[in-house]
Amino acid sequence: MSADPGATPKNPPGNPPRTQGGPRRPDRGSGLLSAVLGVACVAAVLGLAVNVSLGLWTRTTVDAIAYDLARDLATTPSGAPPAVDVDGAVERATRSIGPYGSKVSFHVEQFDDDAVVLRVTSPGVALLPTMIDGGPVVGSIDRRIVVRRESP
Repeated sequence: MSADPGATPKNPPGNPPRTQGGPRRPDRGSGLLSAVLGVACVAAVLGLAVNVSLGLWTRTTVDAIAYDLARDLATTPSGAPPAVDVDGAVERATRSIGPYGSKVSFHVEQFDDDAVVLRVTSPGVALLPTMIDGGPVVGSIDRRIVVRRESP
């Protein structure tokens, strides 16, 4: 069986091969929607992870500085004037936080020979932009820290 030299080939050059359903359709642009949705999902998950990490980091930093402040106040000598020590220690703690220190509030509720009671409040990091109000917040603090004083 030899091929007829005058016959035309089934798929001449320049024509795409035919499938059972008809001619092939080009694939150009078919992945645009899935690519845009994929990038948007990755950006949303990344934004959420960054906000949660920043909120938790802020909370642990403020919490550690508050405990250090309470411990510093509890270890001051009992004969020192308390107002000077309290104001100076609170000022140092606020400065050690940096620019975020203006949002943090340290309030000494009790400072006597028995204990030091410090109340610290700090806003958290919002997970949604500021134009969307009422969203979840990560890392807010409203805590009372009590440190007992020991006399030598």
